[in-house]
Amino acid sequence: MSIADWLQSPRVRRSVAVSAVVLATGGLVLFRTSDTSFASTIVTHATGTQATFVGPGLHGTVSISQSAVLAAGDRDVYAEVTLAADPAARATDHAPLALAIALDTSGSMYGEKIDQAKRAVLELVRDMRDDDQIAVIRYSSTASVVQPLARVGDVRETLATQIRQIDADGGTAIPAGLHAALGALDEAGRGRVRRVVLASDGLDGSRLETERVAEEAFAHGVTISSLGIGLDFDESYMGAVAREGHGNFGFVKDATSLASFLERELHETASTTVEGATVRLDLPAGLHFVSATGADARVVDDKAIELRFGSLFARDERRAIVHLTARLDAGESARLAAKADWTQVVGGSIPFVPAHVDVAPLALRGVVDAKTVEESRDAVVFADATSVMGSEREIEAAHAYAAGDVVRARSLIDQNVVQLHAAQAAAPKPVAAKLAKQLEVYDETKKSFNAPPESGAGRAAAKDAFENDWKNLGRRSY
Repeated sequence: MSIADWLQSPRVRRSVAVSAVVLATGGLVLFRTSDTSFASTIVTHATGTQATFVGPGLHGTVSISQSAVLAAGDRDVYAEVTLAADPAARATDHAPLALAIALDTSGSMYGEKIDQAKRAVLELVRDMRDDDQIAVIRYSSTASVVQPLARVGDVRETLATQIRQIDADGGTAIPAGLHAALGALDEAGRGRVRRVVLASDGLDGSRLETERVAEEAFAHGVTISSLGIGLDFDESYMGAVAREGHGNFGFVKDATSLASFLERELHETASTTVEGATVRLDLPAGLHFVSATGADARVVDDKAIELRFGSLFARDERRAIVHLTARLDAGESARLAAKADWTQVVGGSIPFVPAHVDVAPLALRGVVDAKTVEESRDAVVFADATSVMGSEREIEAAHAYAAGDVVRARSLIDQNVVQLHAAQAAAPKPVAAKLAKQLEVYDETKKSFNAPPESGAGRAAAKDAFENDWKNLGRRSY
């Protein structure tokens, strides 16, 4: 039964369940750092449709949408994985960081745009700590290094002078700017959290190349965020770069808001407490992977799904929705097991400490009674899956509208409204309130799509819709 079918059922109830730690099933495991003199405990337990775990600097859940499926057929099942980074141990905690800014200085940035962008970068440099490292890259038809990676305290004054001298001309070679920024970070000191912020007001034809570069950079521990300035950039291009780089994506109508975006990037980079977070779902016989949203998903030997989340800053929360299909005979059961790995950023002489936990497995069984299936369902997981699928559909609507297909855009939004209303009716109150907020946003989006797509208001509406729902794919933004 699909989400759409299940949401129409009036008998849906969430299986209630969070209870005591189950030590008898291996719920208590020992964690050790590379320093064998240090040890702490990781607690993991499972009840009903949810397994939880708590470890050094991070806690999370692995949940499934139900604990029973109808036998003799392929049935949709959804898994939800959430990760939450703990607050920093002290208010003064600060991860050593290396930050590279790749700034578009093409001709379209000439005038007030480039002046505002330079002021934003100057504010960023002013706010960075002396021991932070920074590199500044400018790119147009080609890329050049304004400031090689250096300690901020050593270059603050000279860098300010160099930034003020930047002008704007030429074309837009986004890959060149990204390559140069990543090259600068090759010089980053040991134990630093590394991030690139890519800002552009234009587009070029190199999206696939840029996505590949961002994906490879993430695999080597570099986070990439992207910011689109104005109404002429390609949001799908810049959003894809941020997705592959596991950073943030933002849209500002002019460069005046660049400063606040850079401020957020600085805060997140400086307060990074977890890096390299991954969750592996081991799929038993009878369960098959379909797709995942919110994390990079890699199929391992057709028997496991590895979800790569990357870095989290203090108090950050991430989630992934995994679509599976189940085929179980009556009385047959399958156990979905999970493993989580991450590196805690602690600073000091050993800045990174690895952690691993085996998450308590969740059971799924085949039954012949549809009522048993309905009673086993977790309405929160279904609501979250509906919310994420709604965001994917809304992004599709934004693309359709931008391309001039207003009828299709409105049809997709109408589908979202039907699905979200049904999920809202079945969800617990806190979750239902979030779905109500999402519905309000979609109502406003549909109204904004009354503007001609080619107009300034229309282009802004498409980019706003894309940004709002892009954020909801990996983090709850409603």
